[in-house]
Amino acid sequence: MPSIDKIKEQNRKRAQKLRNNKKKHGVIDLRVPLHSVEQNKLSKICEFFAFPDKAYSNEEALQSLIHRVYSEIPKIEDDLGTCEMCGEQLPQGCAKLKEGGLFKGDSNCFHTINRVRIFEPSKEASQ
Repeated sequence: MPSIDKIKEQNRKRAQKLRNNKKKHGVIDLRVPLHSVEQNKLSKICEFFAFPDKAYSNEEALQSLIHRVYSEIPKIEDDLGTCEMCGEQLPQGCAKLKEGGLFKGDSNCFHTINRVRIFEPSKEASQ
């Protein structure tokens, strides 16, 4: 029977090999703290998009959401069009040209009146 030290060393080497392999392939671990409300919503997403016999894991659901939202960016950009003031693609617009946007604060500036956000905290979202 192998000694405890030998088992620990094997586990250490195995873990290091896994970390090196992830790094080689550009994989990162992302730790995200979730409020219980968000965790419940994520669980519902996992169940909703599940195969008939097996729910998505949290990781699979988040990866799927990333791919889905990313694939929708071209349509969102097309719908938003370009900034009337600088001619740049929205939602970035003039913010790409100068930090804070060239016209931020101007009453006609896109960034002043309706900046697009992925998540807008609200009372509804926290319930």
